[in-house]
Parts: sequence; structure tokens; C-alpha cells
Amino acid sequence: MNNVSSFIDTVITKADNKLGGRNGIIAGMVQRQDAEHVANRIAMTYVQLTKERTRRRLESVRLGVPIEIMSVKPEHMLSFVQSMMNNCCWAARAVVRSGQAETQANGIDFSQSVAEQAGLLETACMHNCDDTLMDDWATLNELHTWLCGQMNYMTDLDPLFLYAEKAEVEPGVWEYVHQLMDFPYVLIALDDKVLELAQKKDDVLVDYANKHVFGSAYAA
Repeated sequence: MNNVSSFIDTVITKADNKLGGRNGIIAGMVQRQDAEHVANRIAMTYVQLTKERTRRRLESVRLGVPIEIMSVKPEHMLSFVQSMMNNCCWAARAVVRSGQAETQANGIDFSQSVAEQAGLLETACMHNCDDTLMDDWATLNELHTWLCGQMNYMTDLDPLFLYAEKAEVEPGVWEYVHQLMDFPYVLIALDDKVLELAQKKDDVLVDYANKHVFGSAYAA
């Protein structure tokens, strides 16, 4: 396995380019940090956010006005790290599934290209992805542990999982449905998620086709 193989940089770059909302903003901040290793860029983003909070607090005291609320807070870095670890799992799944797929219709197997693009992996085989994922987890886990230490004023801090997912079990109440540390089980959970999302998409399509009043926009 290539010593520099990793999914982390790739998933953060994609988050910066494609994700909206808080994680997209944080990913953009990470990419603008002046550090070679992505883990250091994430750590520096946390430092930037803590410095900005301090600046706003001092400015509030100096001017005698309410503190300006931050849309992205230092505490959000913990969920960001777990989200990027989840995305690493999705990237690994794409590589594994490309390697398991039959040769493409034109007779060319693109699994090697997928592996290289997703994480600089030498092959799309299962053990290569598993090893790379666990290396990424070890890196992000050390970072996550350090972040938790900086935020020891918080209670009930969750550890970093290889893959973790919460679902809304009742209005406003979110609970974990997955807290996984084994890649084979992660693959099963992600495959189930793909099927679930496909079914929801089909349900929306069927509902629209069945219930939409076509032509109503042009009715008198």
C-alpha cells in the first residue's frame, strides 16, 4: 500500500467544493490554512475559530454591545471531524464497489482509476481500503481526542467512530443508529443507506406522477 494513501484530503476538498451549510464552510476554512498535512489544517481551523471568539468577546466588552454570534463555532469541529470520517467511509465504499464490479461494457475496468482518485490507493481491493481507512481513523482520532481535550468544559463528548449516524427518532430528538468500527459492517450500513435513499427518491417520483394536477398552472 502506498504510504501516502488517504481519503481525508479528497473528502475535504469535495466538501469545500460541493457541500453547503456548516460543514462546507468549515471545509473551506480548512483548505485555506497554511499547513501541509490536512490534520494540522483542521487543528489550525479550530485555533482560528477560538481566536475569533476571543476577539468578538473583547470587542463586545470594549464597545459595550452584545457579542456578535458566530455561525461556525469551535465546538462544531468535533462533528465536522466525524462527518469527514463518515465521508472517508463513503469514498472507500466507492473504491471497493468499483473493484467488485464486472468489467465495464466497453471492456475497460476503471477500478484502478477510482482507487487513485479517491485516496491515492494502489488497488481497489478490500484490505487496501480497510487499511487506509483505519490509518485515516487513527489520524483523525488523535486529532479528535486533542479537540476534546481543548473542550473539556463540555460533557458527554462522543468518541470518534469509523462511521456514526444519528436519526431523528421523534421531533427534536436525535439518537445514534450506527456507531461502527469495522469496515465490513460499515459497508453493509452504507449499502442499506443507498437502498433507502433510492426508495425515497422513487416514492417521491411516484407520488408526484400520481397526484400532481398537470396543467393546473395554466388553468384560468
